[in-house]
Amino acid sequence: MTKLMTWFSLVLIAGLLLAACGPAAAPVAGPTPPPAKEGKPAVQADWEQKWNNVLAEARKEGTVSVYILWRPETRTALTPAFKNKYGINVEFTPFSRGSDLLAKVQAEQRAGLFNADVFGAGNPTLLVTMKPENLLGSLKPMLILPEVLDPKGWRAGNVPFTDEQGLAISLINVTIRTMVYNTTLVKEGEITSYEDLLKPQYKGKLTLNDPTVTGSGNAAITHLGQALWGEQKAVDFLRRLIREQEVVIQRDNRIHMESVARGKYAIALAPLPDLIAEFQQVGAPIKIAMVKEDNRITAAAGAMGVPTKFPHPNAAIVFVNWLLSKDGQTVFSQSWGNPGTRADIPVEGIDPLFVPVPGQKYYSESEEALAARGRWLELAKKVIEEASR
Repeated sequence: MTKLMTWFSLVLIAGLLLAACGPAAAPVAGPTPPPAKEGKPAVQADWEQKWNNVLAEARKEGTVSVYILWRPETRTALTPAFKNKYGINVEFTPFSRGSDLLAKVQAEQRAGLFNADVFGAGNPTLLVTMKPENLLGSLKPMLILPEVLDPKGWRAGNVPFTDEQGLAISLINVTIRTMVYNTTLVKEGEITSYEDLLKPQYKGKLTLNDPTVTGSGNAAITHLGQALWGEQKAVDFLRRLIREQEVVIQRDNRIHMESVARGKYAIALAPLPDLIAEFQQVGAPIKIAMVKEDNRITAAAGAMGVPTKFPHPNAAIVFVNWLLSKDGQTVFSQSWGNPGTRADIPVEGIDPLFVPVPGQKYYSESEEALAARGRWLELAKKVIEEASR
């Protein structure tokens, strides 16, 4: 009997051991993540799983909708590159100015519509006009790819957010050139400062990009008044341009440049930076005037933001990450004709005049500097109205 009991005890213990070594029951709450691939840490496997899930859903969505101020050559380059990489279409809706983009988004959202996944515009449009209207969502949670999050991949040593909330990212980092001239009407070296524009020989020969709306004209006047000259001198300069020099203020960026390229005016003040490169590439008789006040770097219209709601949320994430990767930034920068913000992309083929020089002092496009532009929008309106009477 004792032997029989001992035998039963051994069988029972063996059964318990086998049960303990058997497969565990599947968890009830949520799926178990797959094991990390051999030779890769678990953290890397985590981002890979997240990225693959987002990419799969993005391909189902099939499209990303982008509202932009970006140049046509950039749109043309990005569309096939992104499609070939991920099989997702890009639908670009272009606007001529940030104010037009803002009005479109506001009108759509008043109607309960969210048609855009990404906004491509300048930091002033994004942070001075759209941010106060609560039209922007945070980009930070959308960043997944390790090469995007790696600080060493960026010229500034980190992801180039323009504001603390992560509502805007700069894709371009260009030295601003604020004056171009027609080479048949102005000699090289004639103009070395903004103040030279007040000389009598330039009366009736100047055109200024409108400083009363967000854009390069407002940025130029703000830079003079906020960083270099002080408010009174900048106001007097603008007033004299209107009263004494009969400057023509233009709002359409392309017409502003074309009017100088065709010789209607001799000098363009505050042209859109990417249009300078575009007109030079096609052989227009224009040249940059090297003025001492050109000590500012900016993204121009080459910044990016996102809305608070998306029609294609996963495709938006894929597009944002790709634009911030080496691959996407290379396409963007080369098609734009200006240097990008990544440290690992080429600058070959880009005019050295637009590439910031290491060690040289520049005024950057900080959120504080951008905030000043809102005040200068109103100040410029007041000065122009008074000086035009």
